[in-house]
Amino acid sequence: MDSPAAVAVDRRAAVASGTAAAPEDQHPLVITVHGTFASSPNDEGEQWWQRGSAFTTALAARLAVKGIPEVAVRPFHWSGLNSDQARLRAAAGLASTIATAKRNGRPVAVLAHSHGGNVLMEGLVQRRTRRPLAAVLTLGTPFFRRRLKPLPTLIAAFKVLLGLAVAPAMIMYAWMALPTALDGSRIELIVLPLLILGLVLWAFLSGTRALLRQRRAKQRARMAISPDRWLVIQSPRDEAMRLLESAVAIKPTYVTRDSAHGQWVRFGTLAGVVGTVTFLYFMMSYFLAPIIEKVSKRDFGPGIIADFTFLLVVPVIFALIYVAIRLFSRLCGARLLSSLLNVSIHGGIVGAAYGGDDAYALTGVARTPPYLPGVREQRVAAANLGGIDDNAIIDAAREFYSGIVAEETAEVAFADPDLILKRMTDALYHNAYMRDDDIVEAVAEHLAQNFRNWPAA
Repeated sequence: MDSPAAVAVDRRAAVASGTAAAPEDQHPLVITVHGTFASSPNDEGEQWWQRGSAFTTALAARLAVKGIPEVAVRPFHWSGLNSDQARLRAAAGLASTIATAKRNGRPVAVLAHSHGGNVLMEGLVQRRTRRPLAAVLTLGTPFFRRRLKPLPTLIAAFKVLLGLAVAPAMIMYAWMALPTALDGSRIELIVLPLLILGLVLWAFLSGTRALLRQRRAKQRARMAISPDRWLVIQSPRDEAMRLLESAVAIKPTYVTRDSAHGQWVRFGTLAGVVGTVTFLYFMMSYFLAPIIEKVSKRDFGPGIIADFTFLLVVPVIFALIYVAIRLFSRLCGARLLSSLLNVSIHGGIVGAAYGGDDAYALTGVARTPPYLPGVREQRVAAANLGGIDDNAIIDAAREFYSGIVAEETAEVAFADPDLILKRMTDALYHNAYMRDDDIVEAVAEHLAQNFRNWPAA
């Protein structure tokens, strides 16, 4: 019996010679994955990833010239939110889409832009199929480096320890209870430990998967795509990538030590008041008892005056607490507080920029996928990438403002934020890849080469 690879080769040879027509579900498939804030419910449209767009039309024409006359385009829809949770959910959906598309052995390629590349990268390591992709292209993708956050790490470690500790005991108990349970009189003796065993085994496996995720991700990435079939296209002028890289690299001082010391001093004042009031609350009965006794006996002599000297404790307690906190601040408290606040503020800024709202800390970005070293890389250093240049944003703003002043069109208004966003983002290098003729040619050449050489030897 011929292998699937041989069958696929024979079918393409027959189609090329004109002796057979390939069914539509055998045509090479390109799945397009958009980036952040570029979602749309429609498969057809003007956005680069939709069917009928200028990019997909030009790509199909160039592929036809290169000997790939019939290519199907399947847009992948996801929310496009700047959220790691949204990207990971989209990755699971993309993994399912790829697996479904490859069931009949057709060559499948994925083309992703911006954070769509992160959706793709995570989708590849979630795939259940071992059939590799024919080609992958990512344009302007800041690939995330990630690690499990401390609390999820502790939870995963606890699950592993729970499984290691409880599972053997449950197995031993079930084995000892087996003779009694087999006669049917005390079946619950084995059912309960087996249920507990199932739960702790699930906990052990889920904890192990979480702790070993990075290793498993690299293994699955290598199974999903050969490095030489992945082409990364990016520009050093890409504003979005440079911004995300700078978010981690730049660590300004948000809170100085002097400012932190001032916070400790204010806290010392509050702590002194609270500490003094608390002391008086618990010790008042002890100090007031002799005064109440003397007042009841109408003894207003020197003794009652001496009893009131306990009030001298108030400033002493306040001073002790205040001075202790101020001294702690001078020794190390101000340094610790300023460092903690700076790390927290910077982490919040990076988290907001990266959309890091899942169990994984996004620790930085890379220009090539960290799960798959050795991919092909093409840097586009042209100053007029996609027909724009360094003055494009200024020109777009000037044109937009001129339109408002002249009231040339009714659609131009400050009340239309979508229009403002479109005008400005269209002038960014980050959104200009698919408008550049050289990049369209590079994408077509990469796809054609890998489609022709599919399946891999």
